[in-house]
Order: sequence, then C-alpha cells, then structure tokens
Amino acid sequence: MNKIITQSIVSVALVVFMAMSVWAQTPSRVGNDVYWARGLDGATITLDGDLSEAAWSMAEVIDIRYGERSALPTSGWRAEFQETVYNDPLVATVRLLVDNDANQLYMSVEAQDSSVGGIASWARWDGLLMSIKDHTARSSVGTTEAREYFYTFWYNNVDSLVAPGVPPMFRGYYGNNQDTSRTADQVRAWDGAFTVLNGTSNDDAAPDEGYIMEMRMDLDTLGYNAANPTGDVIELNFSIWDGDWLHSGDPGRIAVSRTSWQSPWNGNNDNVGRVHVHPSVTINSGELPDVEPDIRIPNGATRTAPVIDGVLDEEMWDFAYTFDIAWGDSLLRDSYPGVGKWRSGQFQPQVNGNPRPPILDPSQATIKMFFRDNFLYFGADVSDQVVQGTSVEAQWDAVRFMLMHRDSVNADNELEFYKFTASFDSAGTMVANEILPVLVLDGTATLGSTLKGATTVNDNTDIDEGYVIELEIDLTALGYATDLGDHLLFGGVTLFDGDSFDDPLSDYGSRTWWFRENDWGQSTPWMVMDETLTGIDSDEPVIVADRIELHGNYPNPFNPSTTISYTVPFNADVTLQVYNLLGQRVVRKNIEKVPTGGHTIVFEAANLASGIYFYQIEAVNLATGKLLRSEASRMVLLK
Repeated sequence: MNKIITQSIVSVALVVFMAMSVWAQTPSRVGNDVYWARGLDGATITLDGDLSEAAWSMAEVIDIRYGERSALPTSGWRAEFQETVYNDPLVATVRLLVDNDANQLYMSVEAQDSSVGGIASWARWDGLLMSIKDHTARSSVGTTEAREYFYTFWYNNVDSLVAPGVPPMFRGYYGNNQDTSRTADQVRAWDGAFTVLNGTSNDDAAPDEGYIMEMRMDLDTLGYNAANPTGDVIELNFSIWDGDWLHSGDPGRIAVSRTSWQSPWNGNNDNVGRVHVHPSVTINSGELPDVEPDIRIPNGATRTAPVIDGVLDEEMWDFAYTFDIAWGDSLLRDSYPGVGKWRSGQFQPQVNGNPRPPILDPSQATIKMFFRDNFLYFGADVSDQVVQGTSVEAQWDAVRFMLMHRDSVNADNELEFYKFTASFDSAGTMVANEILPVLVLDGTATLGSTLKGATTVNDNTDIDEGYVIELEIDLTALGYATDLGDHLLFGGVTLFDGDSFDDPLSDYGSRTWWFRENDWGQSTPWMVMDETLTGIDSDEPVIVADRIELHGNYPNPFNPSTTISYTVPFNADVTLQVYNLLGQRVVRKNIEKVPTGGHTIVFEAANLASGIYFYQIEAVNLATGKLLRSEASRMVLLK
C-alpha cells in the first residue's frame, strides 16, 4: 500500500479515536433515546403470547419500572388514581425485533402484575398505549402524523365484554374502538396476542402473576424500510398502563398508573424514541453500533466571553453551531439532523378569530449556539420587513429558546422544559418573557438586542430589515453542576412572526420551529456540549500574498455540519468544493464578494454518507480575475 495513503488512514483513525474518546465522556444514546431493533436473520416469530422463540432472548431490553426513569431525556411515570395505596408497582420488560425482508416490526411486553384487566371507565385498565409516526403522511403543520396503537382492557361502550378471561382490544388507527372484530387490512397492518400468566383477566378472586403482550406492526404501511442498505429510524414512544384490583369490589384497593418511554401519549407530544434498524444489525451480529449526537455544541473556552449587546461581532460567533429557520421552507427542514426533518414544522394561528390570510412576509432567522464554562450562548439574526411589538402571543415578533431543566420534573415526572422568549412590547422595546425575566432578575441570564439597519418597531410606513437577539444563560440555574456534568443538552427553538396592516382582516401571525415547538412538543435533539476546544488560534489570520490559507474545520469528525476557516489575500468570489475518496465532487458552494482576510463557511452534510471527504477553496480576484486554489484538506463525517 502506498506509504502516504497508509499514513493518511492512520491519521484519520487517530482523529476518529480521539473524537470518540471525548464523546465517550457523555452517556450513550443507545439505551436512552436510541434503541436498536435487531434483525431476525432468518428466525421466525409466532404471535401466540408465548416468548419461547430464541430470538426474543437475543433482543435488546427496555426495562420499565414505575417510579424510575427508564431512559433520558423524557421518560416518566404518573399515578392516575390512588397513588397512596399503590402496592403493586409496574415492572415490565419491552423488546423489539425486526424482519428486514418482510419489513415487519415485532414488539413484546412482559409484565409482572397481580391484577390483570380493566373496565369501561376512563383510566381504569391495563394496556399498552403506543404511537408510531407515519412517514407516509405529514400533518398541516409539516410534521409526520402520529398513529395510535392501543392494546388495552378499556372496554369503552362495550360493558358486556367485561367478563373473566376476555382479552384486551385493538384500538386506535389500526384497531376498532367498539369491538374486537377487525378488517383484514387492520390485521395486516397490526396483529398481536395476549397471555395471562397463572391467572385470569378481569377476575380478582385470586392474584395473577403477570401477562405477555406480543405484536407485529407492518412498516410498509408507515413508510419505513428496514431493508434499506443505509438503515432507517422508526419514531416510536409508548406508555404501559397498570390498573389493579378493578374487579375486586373494593374501591379502596383500586390503583392505576402509567409509566412511559420518551412520551406517554399517542400524539406528537414531548418527544420520540428512535428505533434504529439496519440489515447488518441482527440477533447474530454481536456488539451494537453507537449512535453519535445529533448536534455538538462548540466550546468557546479559549475565546473571550462575548458582550451581550445584541451584536454578534465577537470571534466565537463565527465558530458557533449554526442553522436556519424559515417559514415555508420544507427543504431546509429536511436538512435538519436526526428526526428534525420529521418533527420540525410551522403553524399559523388565527388572529382575532378571523380567517387565516396569506403570509406576505415569511419569517427567517439564523440561529447560533456555543458554550463557555457553565454558560450557554444563543444568537438569533432575524430578517423581517415588518417588525412589531404586542402582548398578544399569536402576533409576536419573537424568538423562543427551550431548554430542559436537569433537576425539575412535571406532574408526569418528566424533566421539564423551560421557555426563554424575547419579544417586543407595544412600546417597541425588546422584553423577556416566561421564565427568562426571573433569570435576568437573579443574574443568571443576560439578554441583549439590536434593530438591524433603519428598522423601526410598530411603524408600517417603512420597510424594516429585522433584529438580532443575544442571550447568555448560566446553566447552573437549570440544574447543571458547575462542570456541566454529563454535558448533555436538550431543547429547541421557535421563531414567531406577526404582521399587522391597515385592514385587520389581513393581520396574521406565524411560528416556525426547529425540533421543539414549545415546552411540551414535538421532540428534542440529543446535543452534547463538546469539551474539545476549537483548536483554532485566536490571533488574527496571517494574510499571505497569492495564497489561500486553510485553518481547518471544527468540529472534525462532525455530524452533520462543520465550520471551515480560511483566509483569502484579496477581495474575491469564493467557491468551496468537496470531494469524496474517489475524487468525485459532491458539493460546490459559491460565495460572492468576500473581502480580504479571515472567514468561515458552514458546511452541511446531512445528505452525505459517513466517510472521509476532502475540501478545497477557490478564489477569483475581483479586481484582476486571477484564480487561486488552496491545498486540499481532509474532514471526517461520522453519522
């Protein structure tokens, strides 16, 4: 093998090893928001409520216990009725397998339970309430539809079936809400079996020992492809309901709870679990692949802390994690990492009860994030031709950041998300909303803002340019240790845009979100505050005549974006070109009228496969037309 190629491979392997050593300091996604459903690899499953097939014992396990968080970030539990007398807490084991060739997902639940059954009243049942997101159908807001799978002893409107030994019902999108008869298409899309362990359902004369649920879901129906050579990710969440002594005749003994994995409900709430499938990951393939973070937030420890004044002119902002939000741009949303393409969306609320008029000035913003010490920094550069201030949320011009508190829980014992919103009031002043004023008052957050160009607030006689928001948050106010503990971060961003006109019927508002719309949905990316320093010297770049200087890219390895730093010796039109190992150009990006000096380019690789890539900068001198090319530099994409 060529010596230079050998050295390159060794260098890349060392870079990858060093990067993975840094990532290993944080909890793995596998076993938290990521679950690998192993392929059956030729084995078969019979739906009979008996998990005797060897494949089930080789599946990965999700342990569900009432009162314990089964996985980060959004799993939880809640008592629905009489928690004080709850003496039989849920203990269950959940497993998933996939038939890659037939494109079928199998799921089993094995629960310890001394009282199996249910009645017609709300929240008085045992059952599995599950949601799988349908990748064949998008809702009006742009996110994928949530399909309900509910296998339950809730006999709503069919009280006559509540008798000893009666099995649970298939309810929801592929079930039947009234009885146990289902069409052939419903059975094809979803089927299952149920077994009570040493007992009888709906009969509390003697204690049961538990139950087994075993089911199969058709992935074709939902737009997934388990045989895809690059794999697929199934968006799934569930809650297991546990109703005890419902048929005992003693109301004082009745207790009901639910325990959830990522989200308890059947809609687009809270978050989703990511069930990964790949033809190479089977019951016989051994160790599971790791799954890297959706996003790595750069570390600004070597940089001077920015002044929070609403001007993003400090050097660190050039190296911040950067993405755009824009109303009506589905291609942009499709470029978001992980499940961001499915969970990000937009909504136009009604204003004053009027019909929704056309949006004449769509919103757009560039969002930036980095951390330094125990502080997290947000920047938002918003473009808007009509900037207005109001107390009516539906017509805000605002940016809302959502972050998970690492020590505070809600009524479902899920870690809470806090909202930090900056908007304009009716006087045209940027103000803090929701939890942000509290943090500003106690000195753990600082908010700054500026108006761009000649922008005026609440003056529709001119054309505005927009505004800039800059926010610093002390993460110790959100339950983090001063060293940031596991360095995990969960959240989202929503852009609000409201415009008013002389005709009130033309007034509108909109909101567009990245991953998370609010404190309750739709999902959250798995983000890591990367302890690796940027490694780019803080001195001004040296300009060398007749040479383009490449200063590297950060982060490297990366997924899915990285920032390339370079210096040009003259005012130029610049082109970034990216090549794969075969020498094929995979990306060409043009940037016009770049001034002399140091600059950065954010390279997005969401549509590229993992691997080694090379990049090169070309510059055409605007004065002379002379063309310069840089040396090629290497970067590693790890997905």
